[in-house]
Amino acid sequence: MYNSKSIFRLTQHVVRATRNASTEVPSSKFPRLKKLQNQFGVEDEIPVHLKGGFMDRLLFLTTAGLVTIGTTAGLHTAYKLIVKN
Repeated sequence: MYNSKSIFRLTQHVVRATRNASTEVPSSKFPRLKKLQNQFGVEDEIPVHLKGGFMDRLLFLTTAGLVTIGTTAGLHTAYKLIVKN
C-alpha cells in the first residue's frame, strides 16, 4: 500500500508540474489561435460550422449534397426491391 511519505512526494510532484506548466511561454501559433477563438466566439447569427469561410461552406454543401444523393439512392433501391416489376 501507499504510505504517507509516498503520497506526500506525489503531491509535491504534481504541484511542481502544474506550476511549471502555467509559466511556459506560448508557442508562435498562440496569436493565431486566439484570433480564431475570437472569430468563432462572436454572436452574429452564423452557425459555428460556417464561420470558417468559403471552405467550410463548400464542405457543408458537399456533405449535404452527398447525403441527399445517398438517401435518394437508398429510397430508390428500397422501392425497386419492394415493388417488383
